[in-house]
Amino acid sequence: MLRLWIILLVIAAPVVFWRPVWGISLLWGFSVCLVPSMVFARFAGQIRGASAVRQSVNRFYRAESAKLLLTAALFAAVFTRDVPISLPVFLCAFVVAQIAQMIVTAKATGRSLRQQ
Repeated sequence: MLRLWIILLVIAAPVVFWRPVWGISLLWGFSVCLVPSMVFARFAGQIRGASAVRQSVNRFYRAESAKLLLTAALFAAVFTRDVPISLPVFLCAFVVAQIAQMIVTAKATGRSLRQQ
């Protein structure tokens, strides 16, 4: 996840100076995707072992619920603010962050499975 934030800052910095509304929209789009994912990773990362499967599944569902609620709250926060954003840039940034997050997660999971 840290790599995605670094990539975001490298991309967003020149865009903010070039077109401020696009830069802010880019930052918000990535943030609305990545912040809830980090919360999910924090909660789901605490799940260890298969000794208490039911407890692990419940914790996973709680983590996913927190992620969805936080995503909805952040979307609401973005759309109810008075600060102008570019909706196409915001939504494209959100989708790109979603795809990048899936790729990073797949690579990290594949690497950890191969090491075991």
